[in-house]
Parts: sequence; C-alpha cells; structure tokens
Amino acid sequence: MKKEKIIDFGILALRWYLIFYMISYGWSKLTLSQFGVYDASILEKPIKDIDSFYVTWHLYGRSTFFNISTGILEIIGGILLIFNRTVLIGTLLVLSILAQILIIDIAFTTGVHGFALPIRISGMIMADLVILYYYKEKIIIAWKNLTNGISTKFKYKWWVYLILPIVGFLMDFVIAIFTMPIKMLLNWLGN
Repeated sequence: MKKEKIIDFGILALRWYLIFYMISYGWSKLTLSQFGVYDASILEKPIKDIDSFYVTWHLYGRSTFFNISTGILEIIGGILLIFNRTVLIGTLLVLSILAQILIIDIAFTTGVHGFALPIRISGMIMADLVILYYYKEKIIIAWKNLTNGISTKFKYKWWVYLILPIVGFLMDFVIAIFTMPIKMLLNWLGN
C-alpha cells in the first residue's frame, strides 16, 4: 500500500472517529440523557458545597432548548464530516463545537473527573486539526476567497470612521426597537 493511500485512510479513520462521537454526543443531548445530576443528595447540599461539575451539569440538564440546539449542531457537524463535499464545513463546525466543550470541561469538570474529559476533547480537536491540515490547499483557497477583495461599496470621508463606534453602539437600540414585538410576543406566550 502506498504511503499516500495509508495517510488518506488515516484521515478517513479520523473523520469517522469524530463522526461517531459528534453524533453520539448529539444524540445523547437530543434524548436529554447527557446532562443532569442523578444523585438527589448532591442537590440537597448548599450550593457553595457542591462541585462546579454538578452545578453545571444540573443547569445544562434543566434546559431542553440548550440540549436540543447543541445536540442538533453536533449531529449536523458529524453528518457533514461523512461526505467529501462537506467535510471542510463539517470540520470547521466541529472544531468550534469542540473548542467550546473544551472550555466547559476545563472550567467545570476537572474537580470531579480530573483532566480525563479535557484530554479526550483535546484529542478530538487534534484529530480535527489534522483533517484540516490534510486539506490545507482547499482551506487556503477558501481563506483567500473569503478575505480577498472585501470592501465597502462606497468611499467615506475619514471622520465617518471616527463616529462609526458610536453608531455601532447605537445600533443596539435600533435593533432592540425592531425586535420589541418579538420580545412582547414571547413574554405573552410564556405567561
């Protein structure tokens, strides 16, 4: 077997490694079985006495929206890794998901589980980066296409750029006004 074919097979194996975990993690979130604290005695303690892992997992388990939305994103990432046409999109999506999971695991799971979860997620991130490196020529072309020749349609005087931070800040109020009917509807539906 040629060296290139062995490397290509290794990349395919790394893709399926990530596919397996992303779909299984996503599925466990869709079925609401990943998060939560199943030992009620932990939750009977004062919050200052509960390890941050249990507090975090309890809070994540209380949000069906969080579980379903993150589960769907993980499954989509895994599915995108299956197909050659979408592998780069899937790899970039999975990388962003895994980076967030790594931050959560470092911040909240090391007290109970040590570094087992962060190390596993770091391995998955490394696998993802190896896949991206393997397709680096395509990534470079995509990067150039995304960053080359982007500019505003019109030229502005220099002083316009000085007031843009203020205008940008004020846009928050404009968007708040336009989204107010949605907020009022959601509040009405929630009550």
